[in-house]
Amino acid sequence: MVADLVLTRGNVITVDSKDTINEAVAVKGNKIVFTGTSEDAKAFIGESTQVIDLNGRSVVPGFIESHIHSAVMGVNSLAIDCRPSAVSSVEDIKEAVFERAKITPPGEWIRGWGYNDQYLKEQRHPDKWDLDKAAPNHPVMLTRVCNHISTYNSRAIEIAGITNTPEYSPITFTRKNNEISGVMMEEAHFAMFKAAMLTEQEIIDGMESAYKMLIKEGITSVHDSGGYGPAQFKAFQNAVEQEKFKIRLYPMIFSFAENLKLNDDFLKVGLHSGMGNEHFKIGPMKLMIDGSSSGPTAATFEPYACDPNNHGILSHPQELVDEYVCRGQQGDWQITSHAVGDKGVTIIVNAIEKAMNMYPNSKARHRIEHCGMINDELLGRIKDLGIVPISNPIFLYEFGDGYITNYGKESAYRMFTCKSFLDRGIISAGASDCPITFSDPLMGIHLAVNRETQGGQVINPDERLKPMEALRMFTYNGAYASREEDIKGSIEVGKLADLAVLNGDFTKCAPDKIWDMKVDMTILDGVIEYTR
Repeated sequence: MVADLVLTRGNVITVDSKDTINEAVAVKGNKIVFTGTSEDAKAFIGESTQVIDLNGRSVVPGFIESHIHSAVMGVNSLAIDCRPSAVSSVEDIKEAVFERAKITPPGEWIRGWGYNDQYLKEQRHPDKWDLDKAAPNHPVMLTRVCNHISTYNSRAIEIAGITNTPEYSPITFTRKNNEISGVMMEEAHFAMFKAAMLTEQEIIDGMESAYKMLIKEGITSVHDSGGYGPAQFKAFQNAVEQEKFKIRLYPMIFSFAENLKLNDDFLKVGLHSGMGNEHFKIGPMKLMIDGSSSGPTAATFEPYACDPNNHGILSHPQELVDEYVCRGQQGDWQITSHAVGDKGVTIIVNAIEKAMNMYPNSKARHRIEHCGMINDELLGRIKDLGIVPISNPIFLYEFGDGYITNYGKESAYRMFTCKSFLDRGIISAGASDCPITFSDPLMGIHLAVNRETQGGQVINPDERLKPMEALRMFTYNGAYASREEDIKGSIEVGKLADLAVLNGDFTKCAPDKIWDMKVDMTILDGVIEYTR
């Protein structure tokens, strides 16, 4: 057989069951047809074969991003950057909004993203009075870094139809002097997000922008966790068909505060997870259980260290979660949920256990997105039920110092415990939750290995992974999480030719230098889609 592409004289990290490392890999069409020695690879080289001399560089399976908001990521690249690297105060944000208003037609939305009140000089959220001064003639929406809290001006609140009446929960619609402040949390945030909905074309443009960023990072598959509701599915399909988003897409069924209504619609139609092809395949049905780790709004059994009266926010009671998980299990859906705090994780584990008992299905392979805070009992139950936690070790860098302040050291040490999953035989996939944090999988691998915060603290060094263990989280385990490990996630004959070439030898990289590595080339479906 003559291959189309041969990579030779390298360090091919297969991530197979034995963690075999070879020298070469050959590709024919969109499949891997050989992996082995450089000498044996010569048999696959013909006149038309493209041969790449790796010169000792590593080749790894294309990275699989198991929890990302790709459309949100792309759209945010066109919005005001309010991250700590761009602004340091509420006044800075007001100035940025004021400048954007100058070039935005009156009445059109002004959007910003990534602000973190804990890093702002004033140590507070910007509110509607700040934004009214900056842009009185535009609706303004600023999303906090966690994407569970956002803030709006009066014009935006008016468009959404929000009034200062008692039916709106004081937990989610914050008030100042008995007036809505513009700062919205959880379901209120999602309801406002819906009011600021993008057009289908804007979402497609966002997907195209996201593709250009993700492909440079060696990412060849993403599990999209939603962000723009039902309209996003049509945009997803069109973006894939128009080849504006070539990365393999496994989107979740999720739609803000109305996600249960959307789940109802899909359950009635009779669709289920796995429908589609290698490029676009319907993913799990997702429920929202609690809040964010950094808000902090995660639901915990013990009160927050920073506030003895705060246990976080639960989106749904146990009974309602049970009902939907059982219906999803009966309908052959893979189920997942956003669950961060130990109380939130317990609720979804309870529901999955009940559903599995009522409707046994050994192939269900349910997930928990984030699965942030766990204990020994939860570890045992997660293992017994075959649940796949989608962990975010990268959160430890950006939010870890706040975890210790907000939850206390003991609780923080039980967060994103990748080594505990591994030791129990639990297959856990890695994810960034971008744009909440950086999408770079090498950064995620680095944090799984080092667990160091921005402030230099190490959160539970006993939970550190070895580099090869962390690499598996972002490759094979990601394929396992989407029930596709038979076609991708490792460099083996017969699997899809999704590969990433690194700029050095991953096996010789010092653990504290993994973040410094770069992707030199990304091969998707046997085609070189990116070269650095």
